[in-house]
Amino acid sequence: MYARTHGVSWSPGSAEFHYGNQQRAATMWYHDHSLGITRLNTYAGLAGFYLLRGGPADLPPGVLPGPAPSAGDDGRGPYHEIPIVIQDRSFASDGSLFYPGSRAFFDRFAGPYIPRSDLPPIWNPEFFGTAMMVNGRTWPYLEVEPRRFRFRFLNGCNGRVLDLKIVTDPMARRPVPAALPVWHIGSDGGFLPEPVRLGRILLAPAERADVIVDFTGLRPGTALYLINEAPDTAFPGDGHTPPADPATTGQVMKFVVRPLAGQDRSVPPDQLTLPSLTRIGQESRTRKVALLEQDSAVVHGAGPTAVLLGTLDGGRKARMWSDPVTENPALGATEIWEIHNFTPDAHPIHVHEVLFHVLDRRSFNGAARPPEPWERGFKDTVIAYPHQITRIKATFDRAGLFVWHCHLLEHEDNEMMRPYRVGA
Repeated sequence: MYARTHGVSWSPGSAEFHYGNQQRAATMWYHDHSLGITRLNTYAGLAGFYLLRGGPADLPPGVLPGPAPSAGDDGRGPYHEIPIVIQDRSFASDGSLFYPGSRAFFDRFAGPYIPRSDLPPIWNPEFFGTAMMVNGRTWPYLEVEPRRFRFRFLNGCNGRVLDLKIVTDPMARRPVPAALPVWHIGSDGGFLPEPVRLGRILLAPAERADVIVDFTGLRPGTALYLINEAPDTAFPGDGHTPPADPATTGQVMKFVVRPLAGQDRSVPPDQLTLPSLTRIGQESRTRKVALLEQDSAVVHGAGPTAVLLGTLDGGRKARMWSDPVTENPALGATEIWEIHNFTPDAHPIHVHEVLFHVLDRRSFNGAARPPEPWERGFKDTVIAYPHQITRIKATFDRAGLFVWHCHLLEHEDNEMMRPYRVGA
């Protein structure tokens, strides 16, 4: 069949989808979600921003720095609200995107593969590119004015966690003192309860940060750098893993200050009153779910053959994508999910179709720690740290069949994704 929308005729086999966007104003994004090849299609570029505005959970024009780029602009600005997606990529000598075609790239294991062992020949447990890209360009620079800017950060990497700072010397020994603070005003699900002044922005894949950076008072010609201090490997979250290479993946982009072009009428971040935030109500059920790794039973020391989600009712039980649904909230139910991470890595866990509150984290036998200050609004992705329990609370107000998964795309594509159903 053919579909016609706004005078455009779509080809046979195409479809049109409508999304109500009935949620708080927020930084949103979309990407390919094909089963088993999400890592490849998203890596190839099937991802993008969109920003939700308006409603009681937004601020009126002029309060925050702006304007933002919009349809029909010539691209020259000036813009004071800028979406920034950070992705790591690798390139072949001819400039084409490189992505490994063999498991040997990850751990040098050259076989035997399935069916002569239980190791898949193609899947790499994680992938980390060698170049940093911002909005599709490697190591770009942005001219800024000595005024306030609003940046909408998105970690669009396949598997790399980002620990971002603004510094004066990108080659300084890590950790580097921040040259400018960032004011964190929003996360995945919109504005925080109040602005939070920070020296760094920690973002796992799929997480967003709505921040204000104040360049006021800096002299034209001043150079600053956005750097990344997270590791070039799987993120354990313990602070002991060496940071990214300062000469390559430890640098993200450069800021160069140019003369002020007009008066900054935005409200200083320490004087902002953000939209009110209603907390999620009393839960009716608590579920215990598990993050698991499956090691090779054939080749000793070869590393994981898969990463999986599972349940803890009646003992630890790994579940495959094709197994029956085990998470089935009633329509309108409010639940706490306790995410037990039995693996050595941190996993960004994304639950489709709902926004949740992060309640706390605790070791398996320890006291609870409250969420980080930048996690105290609504979220749709949360970092579950190794050997800890991360607790989230959500109201499941839309009936249907959805998914929850790890947003390390190489994990999602090898069994770390499960369907869940809301309603009968």
